[in-house]
Amino acid sequence: MDSKFVTVCLVFLPGLVAGWYNAVLDFPREPSIENYVMWSPDQTESMQSAFSICSWFRSVSTDTRNRWWISYQAQPDADVEDILLADTVNGASIFSTNMGVSSPALEKRKWYHMCQTWDLSTRTAYLYVDGKFVGSKGTAAGRKLPVGGIFVLGQEQDRPGSNFDANQAFVGQLYQLNMYGRALTGQEIERVFNRGRCASSDPNLLRDIVISWSDVLEAPRSGEVRVKKSTCSAWHLVEDYIDPDLLEHLMKYHDV
Repeated sequence: MDSKFVTVCLVFLPGLVAGWYNAVLDFPREPSIENYVMWSPDQTESMQSAFSICSWFRSVSTDTRNRWWISYQAQPDADVEDILLADTVNGASIFSTNMGVSSPALEKRKWYHMCQTWDLSTRTAYLYVDGKFVGSKGTAAGRKLPVGGIFVLGQEQDRPGSNFDANQAFVGQLYQLNMYGRALTGQEIERVFNRGRCASSDPNLLRDIVISWSDVLEAPRSGEVRVKKSTCSAWHLVEDYIDPDLLEHLMKYHDV
């Protein structure tokens, strides 16, 4: 059997069968503390010394407040968000310290790709938007990402899994949120962005994913958060393996 055919099947079919491809997390337009995704994954052990968190997001907020799409907190008796990313760049924080990034300004109702990386060896967190480096922040020597914490999508948590504020609740959509057990390079992040929102995960980075988009979609949802279909064609899943002209034909006349 042709090896390329086998590769195509391995990449193409699981996403369709599992339902994660073209599935976005939709957070209602009316901000509420009831709308969130929350779970405590075991995989944070693989992120203690280095990690990357990357996702596509589209904010439909009608105000200029920071509205956080992901937060991670592990210390039960303190307001310490170890990871915090918003629909603006100036909302990005690492270990409860704002990264101090002020540009670019992000428009509403537009898809963006954001990545935050951090590595204990360099003691530095980096922020990227649409494949471009936009800022960095140094962290304390020896500071590691604590394990056993809680990830919350759509809310900023002042205590692990609680103390939400509707004025900080994310409204919009998330897609292809993946977490890696190392700090991706700027070139790798640029390549992920250039593949486009509808592309499958970069095959060269699959081994580094510790929490995948399919894991996120299986996490418990609260309130009116829904999994909805987006506008991507499933043929994008095989674009690395077939002729571009054939891909264009399939998407035009045999879309799935």
